[in-house]
Amino acid sequence: MPQYSTLEKLFYSDSSSDRFADHERRKIERLNHESTFRTGIALENGELFLAIPHELSLASEQILRRERRVSALWHALPVIALSAFMRSLVLDEVVYSNGIEGVHSTRREVEAALEAHKDDQHIPFVEFAHLYLQLEDNPQPPSSLADIRSIYDAVVAGTLAPNDLLGASTFRTGPVKIINHMGHTVHSGVLPNAIEPMMEQWLTLSRDESIPELYSAALCHFLFEYIHPFYDGNGRTGRYLLALHLSRPLSQPTALSLSRTIAENKSAYYKAFDVTERPLNAAEGTHFVLAVLDMITQAQEGLIADLEQKRALLERLHTRIDELSAVMSTRACDALFFAAQIHLFGAFRETRLAELASYLHVSTPTARKTISQLEQDGIVQKIAARPPTYQLTPAGLELLRLEGDR
Repeated sequence: MPQYSTLEKLFYSDSSSDRFADHERRKIERLNHESTFRTGIALENGELFLAIPHELSLASEQILRRERRVSALWHALPVIALSAFMRSLVLDEVVYSNGIEGVHSTRREVEAALEAHKDDQHIPFVEFAHLYLQLEDNPQPPSSLADIRSIYDAVVAGTLAPNDLLGASTFRTGPVKIINHMGHTVHSGVLPNAIEPMMEQWLTLSRDESIPELYSAALCHFLFEYIHPFYDGNGRTGRYLLALHLSRPLSQPTALSLSRTIAENKSAYYKAFDVTERPLNAAEGTHFVLAVLDMITQAQEGLIADLEQKRALLERLHTRIDELSAVMSTRACDALFFAAQIHLFGAFRETRLAELASYLHVSTPTARKTISQLEQDGIVQKIAARPPTYQLTPAGLELLRLEGDR
């Protein structure tokens, strides 16, 4: 079956003398087709709309089917592994989303932000990191322009240049241009007086229950970046809003894997915006939505492969812990099982004494006694005193048969 072509491609492949009339006819046919989702939102080159070719229907159905696999693997994880993996995904999501925009951050910095109080502005990315962490709690999407501004403030806190600060205005009050590495303008945000009415349309589209959520999430992402309501930080804010929107029809692990996939496919990501904005494509959002669904697919496939590998390692670990229970105390085996889960699923492979005590349901001194014995046996080593933090040694990994695994 032929691939669904852009209106622009069909125009240039038409060598007839009527190609302008043919292009107008095709545009009207797509816009008015009974399966088309029309947004009523006027862009520079026409009304933003979404046609539903077979590729789109198939891609969305496969995503939802694949999502069942992601959820089954995710919910099969032990609680410690699940918590450690979720935190690792949050760290990566913030780091990659920042990196797409050229904002440098590290996992350690984001971890420090997650451990800090949300209002401590001395820690970089503190509010941004907490926004992503809170996706696990199914937060409500924004319902007002003030909500969007609050999300933006959290995303960019402490990272903006003085000339990019907004002050009391909800959105930017001046023009903005996006310049590529060649020094060419690739996009100009809408005029300041159009921002608020278009952002109200964005809110309406984000809540439109007549459009499947996968589609409206992608369309909203395009529209947010098209409007470009702020001087800087639009990309990071838009990707958080995309993750928030997608966390309703999809699982949090999938939503928290998207910025990494976008970073790995940055050229395709930016090209999708460009294709939709080209005049001859008449504001058709179909190819942008297809591009977003393709990135969701890649994120899911990577997540499934990772989870399946980790599930196999966990099964092997369970078997080994059962074997060690014949020669080690139950508490020592439980401590090793905890440390091994952190090694396999955590971002830094570090076991903290306080967290171990909570897992074992014992006092801190009792937990310290248990892990000190493992330290004397060369199975773990202390890597930090404040807070007391440990890591499996090469001998410990060999004992658990985890050497070379991650």
